[in-house]
Amino acid sequence: MAGTVSLDNLVSVSELSHGGVSRTLGRVSDNNPVVVMRNNKPAAVVITPDDYRRFTEAEEDFALYLEAEERMRNDDGTRLGMDDVFGPGYRPVDDGFEPEFE
Repeated sequence: MAGTVSLDNLVSVSELSHGGVSRTLGRVSDNNPVVVMRNNKPAAVVITPDDYRRFTEAEEDFALYLEAEERMRNDDGTRLGMDDVFGPGYRPVDDGFEPEFE
């Protein structure tokens, strides 16, 4: 969803309360929200279920990213290196296993 909303996608609360809900919902599409205005200020945003799912997944992913960043830091704020995490003698295991994909 872009950071701007077209004037065609603004609807007033009074328009919704006078039977405009069905028409307004018909204008909502992916990446095309409708902004509900009350007293000339945004009061709500109507989005599709797919947009909602995408936004909540992005929010969860970002929270996990921030948690991972936090875990990769020492108490003094410096970033942990591979030796700090796995030890100086760590070498990845190569057992020759290759997964098969069909």
